[in-house]
Amino acid sequence: MQKAQESKRSIQRAKVSWEQSKEDLEMAKSMIKTNPDTSCLLSSQAAINAFSSILQAHGHFQLPAYSSMEMLNHCSPVAPQVEQTRSQCAVLDSALNRDLLGHTTPKNIQFTPAFARTSYEASRNILKIIKTYWQENKQLFLRLD
Repeated sequence: MQKAQESKRSIQRAKVSWEQSKEDLEMAKSMIKTNPDTSCLLSSQAAINAFSSILQAHGHFQLPAYSSMEMLNHCSPVAPQVEQTRSQCAVLDSALNRDLLGHTTPKNIQFTPAFARTSYEASRNILKIIKTYWQENKQLFLRLD
């Protein structure tokens, strides 16, 4: 992961990632019953985009987007309050399995509506905490506008 200086561009990327995380979460919710596998994927993507928004606002780019836990590990030094999402990240990453090189392969897991609901709730809680971060740090979005 590389870091540059905060700029209008980094703030704009952060805004886009934050908005995308909210859209992903809404889509995940709408697919819980009909497409639970897609819902789980969107829930994970929502969390990854939410973490990305914080990192991008602080000038980070070329972010690893492997898992919510990996994004949390990068985000915690920048925004320590997100550390409280660790258990939710574990839920989201529970459907992933990694080989020694870090490549992900799906576990033999049944993507049921119940599992999709659990994934959605985990992601929703992550976004709630990150939303609080943004409310407490509005100046990051406003500073370079």
